[in-house]
Amino acid sequence: MIAIPKEMAVHLKNVDTIATLPNVATEILDTLRNTSASMRHIAAVIEKDPSITTKILKVSNSPVWGFTGRVDNLQRAVVLLGLKQVTNIVISISLYSTFARLKPNSRFDREQFWFHSFGTAQLSRKLAKKLGLNFMGEEFVAGLIHDVGKIILDQFMPETFAQILEYSHTSNKPLIEAEKVFLNCTHADIGAWLLHHWHFPASIVEAVHFHHSPQKASENQDLAALVHLAETLCEVWGIGFDGDVQKFNIHASPAWRILKQANPQLYKLDLERFLFELSNEMEKAKILKQMIED
Repeated sequence: MIAIPKEMAVHLKNVDTIATLPNVATEILDTLRNTSASMRHIAAVIEKDPSITTKILKVSNSPVWGFTGRVDNLQRAVVLLGLKQVTNIVISISLYSTFARLKPNSRFDREQFWFHSFGTAQLSRKLAKKLGLNFMGEEFVAGLIHDVGKIILDQFMPETFAQILEYSHTSNKPLIEAEKVFLNCTHADIGAWLLHHWHFPASIVEAVHFHHSPQKASENQDLAALVHLAETLCEVWGIGFDGDVQKFNIHASPAWRILKQANPQLYKLDLERFLFELSNEMEKAKILKQMIED
């Protein structure tokens, strides 16, 4: 279990009263955890939710995934995308729908939050492909939900969270440092706690937990490092509010060192060109966000 202070545990005790995963996502997570899931079984689970089925077909036919030809049924989508990719898309859609309907807070820019989240997810996917890393789609999910702890703070402790945001802004400190001052823990700790509570795969839980400090991850440093790098590049592009950009030096980043040690392809990455390509990736993130919202 993820360690969090007792005071925070009290606030999170009733988390399921405001945020629960849709049945289809819960059933898929159970299936993947307990059995050797087949495409037919996963498709049957997904088809129980027509809304999610429709959105999967939208994603399959979008320029984000780049398939040619029409994907007109779920079975074909599963074959083309692969079992893991489809289940990850379902989980992503489910998480977004779960948190998007929560009560708004005028002091927390939810629109900016989700754009940053989808941008980080898309850049995680792009980086993984560029470097020849195969996380089976988990990099997209981890990128999308890396900041889910902020939503929990926004919902359970809105006044304290507003103070944290204000303190971070006025003191020019990164948000994660401001959180430690007020909470003695961070949104990364809280997000990892929630995902563990919901029985997410350990690799995604750890990537979310250590997305600000991937060198501390014990078994999934490369996934945590990828998400960290994608998030920071997203902020460099101008979509984010963690306050880390002014200190960012990619070649001195622990994430860069971790990925460079494990993946020789990183030496070949034309960083300037990749940064130039971010605009196109952000447009894809906007398209994906819109499809899931509709």
